[in-house]
Amino acid sequence: MTTMKALVKTEASVGASLQMVPVPEPGPGEVLVKVMATAICGTDMHVYDWNKWAQGAVRELPRIMGHEFSGEVLQLGEGVRDLAIGDRVAGETHIPCGKCYQCKNGLQHICANMVLFSIDSDGCFAEYTVIPEICARKIPGDIPWEYGAMMEPLGTSIRAAQEVVPAGANVAVIGAGPIGLGAVTALKALGAARIIVSDISDDRLSIASQAGATHLLNPAKEDVTATILEMTSGVGVDSFIDASGSVKAISEGFRYLRKGGRVALVGLPSETISLDLGPQVIFKEAKIIGIHGRKMFETWTVMENLMANGLLALKPIVSHILPLEDFEKGFSLLKDGKACKIILDPWQEGQLPSSV
Repeated sequence: MTTMKALVKTEASVGASLQMVPVPEPGPGEVLVKVMATAICGTDMHVYDWNKWAQGAVRELPRIMGHEFSGEVLQLGEGVRDLAIGDRVAGETHIPCGKCYQCKNGLQHICANMVLFSIDSDGCFAEYTVIPEICARKIPGDIPWEYGAMMEPLGTSIRAAQEVVPAGANVAVIGAGPIGLGAVTALKALGAARIIVSDISDDRLSIASQAGATHLLNPAKEDVTATILEMTSGVGVDSFIDASGSVKAISEGFRYLRKGGRVALVGLPSETISLDLGPQVIFKEAKIIGIHGRKMFETWTVMENLMANGLLALKPIVSHILPLEDFEKGFSLLKDGKACKIILDPWQEGQLPSSV
């Protein structure tokens, strides 16, 4: 085992290529993992398309892409103590320094010197990957590999759901992509009374229904604000989660948020947003929190408990499981809006790339 297939971003242009590259060696405090499943994320789409965000974030090429995965520990680097060969793990992608103010005060997930797996280091669209021990989260044996690969983004959804205090509440979710759908099933598991989902895709809304949504709204066909206010007798929702990044949709969300409501922002707007802070935030005493990943590792514990007890509807969210060799098909399906969560399997049979 000296070489492996991997999806590599080699040039500052659209696309990537499947190559044979050396299997990485774990350094001190790191582990080598056999990747059993890996998932395509919106961040991967940015890197693949080499948009402005990717150009500013990825400092060095070539780079093995991918950051959502699950797999089996194969080799331990020097100093690794809490993991063993054969352990099943999923990857936490925020790599903390352990020394800054945030790390020393329970905020490792927003470390001041944070390194991002697959952005600042090689990733997991490969047969094997290396990750720091602290970011290799042990997972129970009854979690399927494909669900393990979803835990990194799902944790973001679950944390957003927790932050809006959903028990018995009316909650709106803006955007029914994988993060929004993860929030829907988390809200249901955490006891939300009504889960109102808005998206311009009827196909995504159908999946949201399977994930636990109680009301489906398409802003291209109906007035979301008017419908929600009528539904709530003019009060508005107790909270909303934005997983769309749509400036228009976020602004509208504040109009149908009730006084004293809560907002969790996950989606990244591509432009500056303008809010009338007086009536929409200050006079409402709205509580707003930005969500940048999972709490390490409080969120992971909650997520594992929910998964272990069958409280999360994940099957509807996985639309495709493809061989790693079919990465182009996967990216194309996502661009065309014909897929939800796509899992890539490095071990499905396919045509191997030429050696380099």
